Amino acid sequence: MDEDIEITQDSPEPKFDHYYGDIVRKHLFFAGLVLLIAALVDKEYQSFYLFAGIFGVLIFTILAGLTSPLKRWVMVADVFVAAIMFMIFEYFAIDAFYKYENFSDTIFLIRQFLAVIFLITLYFSTKTVRQIGK
Repeated sequence: MDEDIEITQDSPEPKFDHYYGDIVRKHLFFAGLVLLIAALVDKEYQSFYLFAGIFGVLIFTILAGLTSPLKRWVMVADVFVAAIMFMIFEYFAIDAFYKYENFSDTIFLIRQFLAVIFLITLYFSTKTVRQIGK
């Protein structure tokens, strides 16, 4: 048995030294909630938010619920989704900054906040995939 894996009687799942699925799960769920709020505030990309709000929040919630140290494919999916969503919202944030030229604009802040949430999710999900892949 690997020395990085510890199985306890309290938990049926193995414990990994660098498993961050709980953090990833919370961030995905939180990103879904923020995305629903952004759909009400950001009128410029409202059609995108309607699509991402419906399907994205559904996908984030399903991925958050499936995240487990025993399911490497879900953690890989978490990495993929977080990377794509980070790129989309960072692009939207930069676009908003160029249009409004103001760091305190609400639209810019919401888009940047979403990008940061997905960046943190990407980091922790990548660390978990790296650990599970050993």
